[in-house]
Amino acid sequence: MMEYAGIYLLDHPYCLDRSFDYHIPPSLRDKVREGDFVVVPFGASNRPKIGLVTERKPTPELATTATKPILAVCDPTLSLGEEGLGLCFFIKDGTLCTVGDAVRAMMPAAALSRPEEIYRICLEAQSDPATLGEEAAQIFELVQRKGVVRRTLLQKNFGKTLDGTLKKLLAGGWLLREFELVSTEPKTETVVSLAVDPIQVDEILKGTSELKFRSAAHLKILRYLFEADRGEISERELLAACAVTSAQVEALVTKGLVLRRKQAVDRSLPKQQKKDCAPIVLNDEQSEALSVLTSLSDAGEPRAALLHGVTGSGKTSVMMKLIDHVLAKKKSAIVLLPEIALTPQTLEIFCSRYGDRVAIIHSGLSNGERVDTYRRIREGGADVVIGTRSAVFAPLANLGLIVIDEEQEHTYKSDANPKYHARDIARYRCKQHGAMMLLASATPSFESYYKAKRGIYTLVTLKHRYGGAELPKVTVADMRAEIGTGGLSPLGNLLAAKLCENQAKKNQSILFLNRRGYHNFVSCRSCGEAIVCPTCSVSMTYHTVGNSYDLGELRCHWCGKRMALPPTCPSCGSEHLGRMGFGTQRVEQELDALLPTAKILRMDADSTTTRDSYEEMLGTFRRREADILLGTQMVTKGHDFPDVTLVGVLSADASLYLDDYRAAERTFSMLTQVIGRAGRAGKEGEAIIQTNNPDHECIRLACAQDYERFFETEIRLRKLLVFPPFCDMVLMQLTSSDETELSRAAVRLSERFSELTKKEFSDVPVVSYGPFEAPVYKVENKYRMRMIVKCRLNARSRKMFATLLSEFSRSAERAPTLSIDFNPSSL
Repeated sequence: MMEYAGIYLLDHPYCLDRSFDYHIPPSLRDKVREGDFVVVPFGASNRPKIGLVTERKPTPELATTATKPILAVCDPTLSLGEEGLGLCFFIKDGTLCTVGDAVRAMMPAAALSRPEEIYRICLEAQSDPATLGEEAAQIFELVQRKGVVRRTLLQKNFGKTLDGTLKKLLAGGWLLREFELVSTEPKTETVVSLAVDPIQVDEILKGTSELKFRSAAHLKILRYLFEADRGEISERELLAACAVTSAQVEALVTKGLVLRRKQAVDRSLPKQQKKDCAPIVLNDEQSEALSVLTSLSDAGEPRAALLHGVTGSGKTSVMMKLIDHVLAKKKSAIVLLPEIALTPQTLEIFCSRYGDRVAIIHSGLSNGERVDTYRRIREGGADVVIGTRSAVFAPLANLGLIVIDEEQEHTYKSDANPKYHARDIARYRCKQHGAMMLLASATPSFESYYKAKRGIYTLVTLKHRYGGAELPKVTVADMRAEIGTGGLSPLGNLLAAKLCENQAKKNQSILFLNRRGYHNFVSCRSCGEAIVCPTCSVSMTYHTVGNSYDLGELRCHWCGKRMALPPTCPSCGSEHLGRMGFGTQRVEQELDALLPTAKILRMDADSTTTRDSYEEMLGTFRRREADILLGTQMVTKGHDFPDVTLVGVLSADASLYLDDYRAAERTFSMLTQVIGRAGRAGKEGEAIIQTNNPDHECIRLACAQDYERFFETEIRLRKLLVFPPFCDMVLMQLTSSDETELSRAAVRLSERFSELTKKEFSDVPVVSYGPFEAPVYKVENKYRMRMIVKCRLNARSRKMFATLLSEFSRSAERAPTLSIDFNPSSL
């Protein structure tokens, strides 16, 4: 009896993202399970594609249509299983993405084998393929000689005419086509060891053996392997230690004295090793918080809590004690950190405590490292996963805890398909496992704190710094007075004086400015026009190159385009170009002039381009080999420098004026976090906040570290204006390289949305705005228009938006594309 499988293909657009029926060949019936990845033929050309089995069924959906067979099953260790399959459709329905998008978010893309065609001779072939032509005869002869030939080799040798010739050979029965699944190759290293008894080697080294060696290099190799009784060691280590060559090792292998073999290298193991750590000692406030959290964890059902503590209150210690408690119960844990906070210091804290039980997942991993880490977690080799947003998908068994540290960070929300929030995925997984979700922050998101206030989350607070340390003294410096007296330096008089004073006391300082480059923009003093990027509708930023102020270039921070500073204004031809504003490069130059003997580190996207530069800079600053750390948001979170006693914030009010309802919330969070970097080890800390708006309530309350009052003030405004958490925001954005087509599509979108809300979905209350141009209208020569909708997300409203997305994704190939983002990280 024939059996069938419903399969979603991983590379289909949203409008075609549905199940296709395939029959299961008898040879694969015991191998195909729900959640498995398989290779299937698709389309008129039967091109092999990877698909996900979502169900097995006795009959196909369309009984009158002939079904095609499943060709092969991918590595069964990669199967999603029941939980993974459910999570895949939770993501698909919750973010309006395809199944393929969801799968690529859940597991490393390189882990999925790609199908590669291979060809063999058909043993039953009777006639001579030369009758099909010279090329057919050459292909047949090549396959016959090699036994198995990959299509890639044939393509390389025969080029464009290959397809037609292969069709003839297959149709005539001369060749057989099969599929081989190619995945990421494991990393290997060569290891060497002694191949003979150590006594025999000892005799050779003493000169008493019948075997005589004149080569000093050979004797050096044997002595190194013999004296320390090393067993197998890396050949790389041997070559470096003995200053010999691989050929000299090979000579000993030929003589039968040394064994050489390749072994797999696990790229997933953390660099940091387990150490003897001092026991974590909690104060009374922390102990009380831990008691509440452990009782929630032991409830045996899904629970959520918010750990709200001031900076330096010891939230990490409470989290680690909770992880210990969960591990003691034979369960596993995931700890999520923002990319910006995933510092070597943070990893050292966890790895030194848990050693090889830790797996680390972040964007800096290579494809091979991602695959090795995924497999090690899947096979039970790690039960503590530390990582950024994507670590929430770690395939841990018996999950007991998911911690989201600095939970207010926007980086937990993906801006690319699937546009998920890590908090939503964590909540789903905790529900499936009966686990606990713990959110932690000094400045929680309003959505989370509102739920905690209403009792949906359990609110646990830490109101005091650990060890009796005091919060830094905060001074607000009004920059308007200095500008009025002709002060043009980004460093105000007060901050400059404090930096000099701190340097004299041999303490360290951190300066924060959320703007890289030297100048913000270059403007013409005659016509007032700024020089904008040729492919984006934003002004370009002036960056110095080297140490010269005049040797610089213009860079676009959106598309990355670079160009030389023009001698005249592109708009009016005037030579009077002015460089306006300041960034981290300009501040670095000012610091060099102010403190010529100080060692200054600038940490931004321009200075941390290599893989290890971020880690090296932080290590340099922690070892006190630098006096001042200047940077963008990279310097604000995840750091605990005991000798930092001064923090300076430049242009503290700049983010207040962004066109986003969360501008004040994010400014408050940023200021609170950066102020909290000072005075964390018993030393008295101080923060200088430079602003042109010292009376703004957000700045005043952030300096007072009064989150509760800020929340109460801001939440009343949110409720009055109907912004989250009192509604959900939906961003519908159209993108096109043709501005005229974009305008037409925007009108169609508006009309179709209005039609749906008045007829089929009249039961869905909405408030819509637009269509209008995006804040940055053009990016890389693509124009963008959008609509913003306020509503409540539920099954009905999601179905309405899914209808729109499906209709617009069926448009012509070059038509404007529609993307829909639920509760986007920025508007």
